[in-house]
Amino acid sequence: MVSNRILWDDPDIQEEEIQAAVKSLKNSVGSKGPNIKIVEDEFAKKLNVKHAILTSNGTTALVTSLSCLIEHNSKIKTIGVPSFTFIASANSAKLFNKKIQLLDCDKNTWNVEAKHITSDVDLLVSVDVGGLPCDYDDLKKLNIPVVADSAESLGSTYKNEEIGSQVDIHCFSFQRSKIITCGEGGLIVTNNDEYADYCRSFINHGYSKNKQPYEYLHDQFGLNFRINDVEAAILGVQLKKLRKYVERRNEVANLYKNGLDKEKFEFQKIPEFARTNYFFFGALLDKNKRQDLAQQFLKNDIDIKYWTAVGDQPGFINKNLPNSKYISDSIILLPIHNKITNQEVEKVITIANK
Repeated sequence: MVSNRILWDDPDIQEEEIQAAVKSLKNSVGSKGPNIKIVEDEFAKKLNVKHAILTSNGTTALVTSLSCLIEHNSKIKTIGVPSFTFIASANSAKLFNKKIQLLDCDKNTWNVEAKHITSDVDLLVSVDVGGLPCDYDDLKKLNIPVVADSAESLGSTYKNEEIGSQVDIHCFSFQRSKIITCGEGGLIVTNNDEYADYCRSFINHGYSKNKQPYEYLHDQFGLNFRINDVEAAILGVQLKKLRKYVERRNEVANLYKNGLDKEKFEFQKIPEFARTNYFFFGALLDKNKRQDLAQQFLKNDIDIKYWTAVGDQPGFINKNLPNSKYISDSIILLPIHNKITNQEVEKVITIANK
């Protein structure tokens, strides 16, 4: 039975991904298959970085990267995290028994900027909101370590360069909603040899880089954050489609921008230095009308989402971040994915404008 429901996300898994997974299952299971190294090398080449390390998901990539920078910077006491982000950014930082300083964002780009970062922040988790890259040259002026939560921005560009090489470490996610997916999965990329060695060991129980295959030798703390070969096989196929997906999502975003009533909706501003992959498409509207619109979408079998700022979540309450609060209270995330049709987009626009 074919559903007429317009989904918020819908992974584009075709026969070639299925065949790649089957081939992997026939050859190997777990984390020792050949696809992991092959796909890591493909990511390193694509993103123009020295090291690419696949992990079990985007959150474990963040946890590993934060552990790495904290281990290599002994004076870190306060971690800055944008309030307008998915909660994984803040939850990952909260693991390390450091002070968490929530940060406001720019009202136009929805991203954190250097001017929002308080002087006590020793380590920054930056976030490419909705796939839009932060202004990394602006952030680097602060001269503090940065973990870029680029979970949503694979395929986006900053000053004509692929996202992945701008700061100390970037983390990506391949969860089912992301621009490319293997169901779950994550990626750490860096140009720092020492950081790469630490992260590879951390995700594999802290195994020594120099141990023999028959040894159980652990020279640092670590956990099991490994990806498996089947996921890597699927991801390798998806990576070849990345550029096509980015182009299509930009087409869909332009349909929304041109079709939605600009007197009722406002959109994320895209600076000249960046190109976004449009992981999500957010529209801001009168917060008093948002719930009514959401109900109309649901009545018409259209899936949407809100994105509540971290500062409004239990355990992180901070009401002194006006831009984040405004966006959080006003945003509605419209359907956008690699399989959505123009006809579906037009239906969303029609319901929204009514």
